[in-house]
Amino acid sequence: MAFWDTGLIKPFRFFVVLVHEVNHAAAALLTGGEVVEIRTHWNESGHTLARGGIYPLISAAGYVGSALIGSLLIYTGLYPQAQRFVLLCIGAVCMGMTMAYTPLGGVDFFLGIGGGFVLCAMAIKSQRMARVGSVWMGVMLCLYSLFDFRTDLWYHAERTDAGLLSAYWGLDPLQVPYLAYLIALSWVLLSLACMYRAMRALVLKRKS
Repeated sequence: MAFWDTGLIKPFRFFVVLVHEVNHAAAALLTGGEVVEIRTHWNESGHTLARGGIYPLISAAGYVGSALIGSLLIYTGLYPQAQRFVLLCIGAVCMGMTMAYTPLGGVDFFLGIGGGFVLCAMAIKSQRMARVGSVWMGVMLCLYSLFDFRTDLWYHAERTDAGLLSAYWGLDPLQVPYLAYLIALSWVLLSLACMYRAMRALVLKRKS
């Protein structure tokens, strides 16, 4: 947290945003849609363009999906082999989605492939390396989810995925913002519950 706004953490924050966008794309594909493009920018903005699929699940998959994956990476510390497998899958999916849907040559293209490759390599190398990579990525994903929640609840929910979902359901978030805030709040509570359960499981395991 002390180095959160420094260049030391910036590449990891960028990669977490890429994971956020990959979650949208994965949700689109899993619900029968088609992904057109995934882009992530150095200012930590990004977008996923998709056609079809179940939009409420696609829109929720970014914030909530990142928190769930982060929680899963932390929780599977109880099961080291499962943790390695989860880390390997995340790395492979990030590489595959980047190669398939991100235009060649951009920073997001190279970081998506490079970051995904590093996660895969850590998972394959050893259980210890997989644990280090999993804990680091799990913490980064959870912290960035909390960072995003601040934007959703206290600044401009109407400009976020919650606002887009509100507009999809027919309420302009600029005119009637309460639905966007209710959506964001539900995502926050769900994500915090998953984070809490993951950390609680590890604490109880340690005490036992």
